[in-house]
Amino acid sequence: MSAVIGANADEAENRRWFDPTFKIMAIKVLPGEHYVSTAGQEMIVTVLGSCVAACVWDQRMRIGGMNHFMLPESSSEGAPADKSMRYGNHAMEELINDLLRRGARREALEIKVFGGGNVISSMSGGGTVPIGDRNSSFVRRYLRDEGYKIAAEDLGGAHPRRIHFFPRLGKVIRLFLKKDVERAVINREMTYRTKLRDVPVEGDIELFT
Repeated sequence: MSAVIGANADEAENRRWFDPTFKIMAIKVLPGEHYVSTAGQEMIVTVLGSCVAACVWDQRMRIGGMNHFMLPESSSEGAPADKSMRYGNHAMEELINDLLRRGARREALEIKVFGGGNVISSMSGGGTVPIGDRNSSFVRRYLRDEGYKIAAEDLGGAHPRRIHFFPRLGKVIRLFLKKDVERAVINREMTYRTKLRDVPVEGDIELFT
């Protein structure tokens, strides 16, 4: 069983459950984390507001993983993984390298990206462009520069999303969240952003097949 990178063991175990709807074991990934599944019948879940998640899959190996990042990129080198993975460039590198270490091949990776919603106008991430737009632009640019094609994307808009990724099949279900859930997602992201400022880094349902 793989571990959630960026979470301690107790936190990770508390976020693993049997999902009665899909009848499969599920694991939840939070901001600043990633998870690679090699267990076969397993689902990776996350909830996104302005954050972005990449679902990366190797069809030959039938393994895959998901990350969840909140800020576009940082030039800091050598930062601990649990701190640097808040940034998209570190989060993408860590997830892809984790898959490659497990036998995936770079040329076989299929990548689908989600999130980047402009859920609240004040979340600009320190700039004039909303953080959701910045995250969306970053992940497209990063993958293009690294030579990866985006197999599917659902980025932007004004609403949070819940993502269900099935690594054995490479399929993703995206669900837009209802209004009564939206405020909770926004509050969580605002809390996470506050936490990041205190811990500086050094140096409807659609199925994609």
